[in-house]
Amino acid sequence: MKNKMQASRFLKENSISISVLSIIFGLSGCVTTQNGVAISADHSRALSGERTKMGQSYNLNEDCTAATIANIKLVQAPAHGSVEFVKENIYSNYRDGIRNKCNSRKSLGVSEYYTSNSGYFGRDMYKVRVSYGEGTIKDVTVNINVIKN
Repeated sequence: MKNKMQASRFLKENSISISVLSIIFGLSGCVTTQNGVAISADHSRALSGERTKMGQSYNLNEDCTAATIANIKLVQAPAHGSVEFVKENIYSNYRDGIRNKCNSRKSLGVSEYYTSNSGYFGRDMYKVRVSYGEGTIKDVTVNINVIKN
């Protein structure tokens, strides 16, 4: 009975966290592979005319230094805005393994920023190809819901 009460209390206290995780996992796309290239789609939101971080790329060594810097190529530009790639210090987000210790400190990577045309709201999208020079290649379609500011 005590275990059931603890489980019930845990679920009540963490229901917001569980809901948020469900939304996050629901928004991140399924990854498939075609001809050795990982293909995925991301979904995000941005305020009209406001520079918004869409994602980041990093490849770290075990000591948290940059192993390679991502080479990002814009394959298809957005119809209603622009995309900018910026080399900067960022926090990584390794889920497990020896590199998850790197998540608490900034390391060199590439951030991806989207800005819609001023006054535009609605759907937009762009496609990028990300490579790290060591064989990993990813094609990502970024779908954006641009909201009135």
